[in-house]
Amino acid sequence: MKKIAAVLSVVILALSASAQKVIVRPVPVRPPVVYYARPYPYYNPYYYGGLGLGYTWYNHPAYYNNHPTKMEQGIQGIEDDYSDRINSVKADDSLTGHERRVKVRDLKHERDQAIDDYKKNYYKQYEN
Repeated sequence: MKKIAAVLSVVILALSASAQKVIVRPVPVRPPVVYYARPYPYYNPYYYGGLGLGYTWYNHPAYYNNHPTKMEQGIQGIEDDYSDRINSVKADDSLTGHERRVKVRDLKHERDQAIDDYKKNYYKQYEN
């Protein structure tokens, strides 16, 4: 009887071990990264210096004028002015939170209105 129980337990153990599912997942392998040396350190195939005339292949100037216009400078001045005002209202501890929010909202509205007025006046002076 002991032999039958031992054989039966070994058979049950073997069947339960073989019933386990083994999942083999392939490990992804990245392709190697290849770096190619450039023929010239700052080589750009779409730029053609030409005869020093300052034009590219597509007849665009090779340099651009990055100076802000008078209108952009004026708008930036208005934004800076209102930014200082808004920051001073936010830093004012004598006001309650609600009063601060209302004043900041009003200042932002005034800023947008001032920028719109500035743009209108700027374009009006060039209409004539």
